[in-house]
Amino acid sequence: MLNSRKLLKIKIKSKKTRIVIPIPLIVFWGLLECIEDLLAVLSFILPNKNIKINKKSYKLKESFNLFRYIVFMLEEVKYCEPFDLVDIVTDEDMVKISIR
Repeated sequence: MLNSRKLLKIKIKSKKTRIVIPIPLIVFWGLLECIEDLLAVLSFILPNKNIKINKKSYKLKESFNLFRYIVFMLEEVKYCEPFDLVDIVTDEDMVKISIR
């Protein structure tokens, strides 16, 4: 069972701005499910459609399968203890994505 109190926190700091975006993990999973459904419908309607990313072409169905694999891997995160997913710090800026 997913703990509804867990948050995906996105923190961005620079010289002029400081942004903290807390997203409940249950809302994040709902968003991922909606994107997955949309990609499933698109890959059914347009099975031979190619998507261009950085001058490279990918089939829509392959992109859908890759997205499903990434979601499958991320689903294991909801059972983990709190941790930092991304933690980038430079002299002036900071970007941190954590699950608490």
